[in-house]
Amino acid sequence: MYYGVIGNRDYIKYRGQRRPYWEFLDEQPQGWLTSLAYHRQDLPEQTHMIFDCGAWSYRAEETPRLGKQIVTPSWAYEQYQTTARPGDMLVAPDHMLIEKYGDMDGRRHYNRASAQEFLALCAERYKPMAVVHGLTLDERLEYARELYDLGYGALALGGLAGRASAKTDNINIVNTIRAALPDVWLHILGLSSPDYAGAWRLAQVESFDGSSHFKQAFTAGTFYTEELGQLHKHTAARTDRETGKIMEPITAPLCNCRACALLREDEVDTRTYGSNENNMGRAAHNQNMLMRAHHWHTRPTFILVACAKQKLSQPDVAARLYVSPWFRRASVFAATMGEDWYVLSAKYGLVGKQEIIEPYEQTLHNESRDWQRAWAQKVMFQVKQSILPEAHIVMLAGQVYRRDLTPLLEADGYAVTVPMKGLGIGQQLQWLIERTQQESVQKTLWEGEL
Repeated sequence: MYYGVIGNRDYIKYRGQRRPYWEFLDEQPQGWLTSLAYHRQDLPEQTHMIFDCGAWSYRAEETPRLGKQIVTPSWAYEQYQTTARPGDMLVAPDHMLIEKYGDMDGRRHYNRASAQEFLALCAERYKPMAVVHGLTLDERLEYARELYDLGYGALALGGLAGRASAKTDNINIVNTIRAALPDVWLHILGLSSPDYAGAWRLAQVESFDGSSHFKQAFTAGTFYTEELGQLHKHTAARTDRETGKIMEPITAPLCNCRACALLREDEVDTRTYGSNENNMGRAAHNQNMLMRAHHWHTRPTFILVACAKQKLSQPDVAARLYVSPWFRRASVFAATMGEDWYVLSAKYGLVGKQEIIEPYEQTLHNESRDWQRAWAQKVMFQVKQSILPEAHIVMLAGQVYRRDLTPLLEADGYAVTVPMKGLGIGQQLQWLIERTQQESVQKTLWEGEL
């Protein structure tokens, strides 16, 4: 589960009112993390929260301190209680192990003493969480077991975000601790890229957070777009600070996510620098793109490919029965993108790619609306028998195939993406060709490895 991060300046002025940025998201994350470094009182309602002690803010200090206040377990618990709700997770105060900042043994002692004292303070209506630190894998593993034996049922892994590029090592650390403590709630601090999100799903991590994509809207003017689970960077166009005039071409495409669409009503373009609204709106947009990408990585993805009129004259597996250029390209795309793919057949409904079927002439376009609705109900029943609930379903199919089926899928908890929506058949074929050009994809296409 992805947890968004709430900072200290996350507001957008919209129609004359100062609104929290989470109101500009297409969907809400599964939870939120906020820090005592900001101590926000206006938090999202009816959602799970993790309250963090703000260790990143005092990482360079010898003594954990927020402003003039020394961070102790009792003080942190008192602060948490002002905003925490029953069931929220409260992080025991910790001190990061960063060698360039000096006394590692002193920090280790602080972490152990704090974890023990905080656990005794934490009331039953909250869930205490301790942060696992270590300079080596063995140290992390030993400390995680120590915290678990102490009584912590929830652990956060700290110190990984600063070495985000060491992906293989980070994933190995998480997998090792997960294998040693399979029943503990495991949270990953600060690593939320789509690739990491997919790794956390495979590792059966309960939750993770991150704010780097959000912050890049300010630090680098980054405007992300999302396609097929991948994020692509664009840079916001510069504007004249005095006149607001755009000084260079806007290279990022127009976006209709909630943040961009709402702010355009106020004549704010998130693709440009400018006011707080330009920049915060771009940050909210980036969060929307990140969560869209997460759908591809945190849920198993299945591709549904519409059948085609051109077929072989004899029975064959569904992956080879249809021989139109569009279907061949669509099937290759499906084979390289999802965990599995199926054919949407007008006659048979949902068909596995290796299922042998007879050729036929039936098409949904020639059937009545009542027949089409009944077909969608039939396919929905077949989907529930074959595809895990809450999976991500990508539909490579025209409107007549999607019209009745998509609402049924979404009502049952499936996330549905239609990447070629609005494109004509020729444009669809070009879109598929552009995404099936790699050598390995060509091998799949011509050798029939579907």
